[in-house]
Amino acid sequence: MKYLFFLLAFLFTSTSDDPKEYSDALIKKGIDALYKKDHSTSLEIFSEVKKFSEQNKLYEQQFISTNCIGLNYYQMSDYSTALDYYLEAYSIAVKHLKSDREMTVLNNIALVYLQQGKYKESERHLKKAYDLAVSNHDQIGIAIYSSGLADLYNTTHQLNKASEYIKISRNALKINNDPRIDLDLDLAEAKNFLERQEYDQSLNILTPLLTKLKNKENIDHKISALILISKVFQAQKQNDKAKNYIQQAQKENLNFSNTKDIYTQFSNIYLGLGDYEKAMKYKDSVVLVKDSMNAIKNQAMYQNSEIKLKLQDSQKELKSEKKLKFYIVGFCILILGLLSWLFRTLYLKNRQKRTIAERNEQIIALELKNKENDNLLLEQQIKEKETEALLEKEKLKNELESRNRKLAANAIHIAQRNDKIEQYILRLKKSPEILKNEQLSQQLDQLKLILTKEDTNDDFLTHFEKINSKFIDNLKEKHPDLTLNDIRYISYIYMNLSTKEISSIFNITIEACRKRKERISKKLNLSNSNDLFSYISNI
Repeated sequence: MKYLFFLLAFLFTSTSDDPKEYSDALIKKGIDALYKKDHSTSLEIFSEVKKFSEQNKLYEQQFISTNCIGLNYYQMSDYSTALDYYLEAYSIAVKHLKSDREMTVLNNIALVYLQQGKYKESERHLKKAYDLAVSNHDQIGIAIYSSGLADLYNTTHQLNKASEYIKISRNALKINNDPRIDLDLDLAEAKNFLERQEYDQSLNILTPLLTKLKNKENIDHKISALILISKVFQAQKQNDKAKNYIQQAQKENLNFSNTKDIYTQFSNIYLGLGDYEKAMKYKDSVVLVKDSMNAIKNQAMYQNSEIKLKLQDSQKELKSEKKLKFYIVGFCILILGLLSWLFRTLYLKNRQKRTIAERNEQIIALELKNKENDNLLLEQQIKEKETEALLEKEKLKNELESRNRKLAANAIHIAQRNDKIEQYILRLKKSPEILKNEQLSQQLDQLKLILTKEDTNDDFLTHFEKINSKFIDNLKEKHPDLTLNDIRYISYIYMNLSTKEISSIFNITIEACRKRKERISKKLNLSNSNDLFSYISNI
C-alpha cells in the first residue's frame, strides 16, 4: 500500500506547474518522516525528490534530498552508505551552491568519520567547515565547528588544541548566542579539565550545569554531565559520591548508547572500592551492551537492505507501465514474506543450536586468533618485500637521474666552451693581422662553421641512448618520423633543461629554440607545446 500511495502521488502531483513548489512540498513530508524515525517512508520521498530535481536542474532541492538520504542512513547506523550520499551532496554544493551548504555537509561527513574512529579524516573535514565559516564571518558556524573540533581533540587527548577551540567557540557565541552550543562547550571544557586532572575547575563547571539541565530535551547533556562528575569524584578517591552520581545517571538515562559508558564507570568505581565481584559483573554488562549494540546495528543493516530493495523496486515502478508496477509490488511483498518466514525458521533453529555453539565458541575464537596471527605475519612479509622493491626502484631511478644530470652538464659545458671559442674567433677576425691574411680568415670561418653544425653532438645522443634505451626505443616506435636532431632536442627536454640551456647547447637563439619546440610538438600531435615534457615523461 505504501508503494501504491507514492506511485499515485507521483502521477497526480508531477504535473504541477511549479517544479520547485512540488519538490519543496515533498521535502517537508520527507523531513517529517525523518524526525519520526520512519526511515522507509523518508527514503522513498527523498529518492523521488532527488530524481525529480535532477531532471529539472533544481540544485538546492537536489542537495537537500541527497543530504537527507545520508541523514537517514546515518541514523540507521549504515555509515558507509551515509558517507556515499554525503560525498555526492558535497559535490553538488561545491559546483552549484553557496558555501553554507558546503559547510553543512562537511560537518556531516566529519561525524561519520568520528563514529568510525577515523579521527584524522574527521578533523580534516571539520577544519574545512570551520575555515569556510571563518571566511564567511558566520559566527554560529564558527561556534558549531570549533565546538566539534574541541570535542574531537578531547577524544584524541590533544588537550591544548581543545582549549583553543573552546575559546574560539565562546568568542563567536558572544556575537550570536546559541544555548545548545553553550551546553556542548561546558561539557567539553569540563572534560578537558578532567583530563588535565584539574578536578576542582571541572566541578565548578559541572555542578551549576546540572541545575540548568532539567528539560527532557537536554537529557543527553545531563547524562554526560553526571558521568563526568562521577569520574571526577572517582579520580579524587571519593568513590561513594562517584557511585551516587552514576546511579542517578543510570536512573534517568533514556538513550541506550549511554549505557556502555555508565556500566564502565560502575565497574571502575567498584574496582576502586575493592568490590571485585561487582566490578567484574559490570564489566560483563559492558560486554553485553556492546553485543546488544552490535545486534541493533545488524538489525539496522538488515532493515537498510530491505529499504534499498524497496527503493530500487520503486524506481522500476516509475519507469514501467501501471500494471507492471502492481506486479512488482506484489512480488516484493512475496519476497519480504518469504524472507520473514526464512528468518523465523532460522531463528528457531538457532535457538536449538545455541547451547552447542556456546561450547564451541572458545575453540573457534582460538582458531580465528591463530589465523589472524598467520595473516598478520604474511602481510608483514609482503610489506617488507614491497618496501625492498620500492627501494631498489628508487635506487635505479636516482642512478638514471644522476647519469642524465652528468650528460646534461657535459652538454651545457661543451656548448658554453664552443660559444666562447666562437666569440674568440669573432674577435680574432676583427684584428688587423687576420684581416690582411685571407687564408687564415677562411680557416677561422671553417672552424666557426664546424662549431655551428648540429650533428657534432652525436656522441651525446649515443651516451643518452645507452642510459635511457627504453625511452629512446619507445619514442622511435611511437614516432618513427622523428629526425636525429628531433630526438636529440627531445632528450634535452626529457632531462628537464630550460629553453635557455637548450638554445645554448644548439647554439641558436631562444626564439628559434621555442619554434623548434612547437614544430616537434606538432610532429607528436600535441596541441600545446607546453604539454611536451608531460607527454614524453609518460613514454
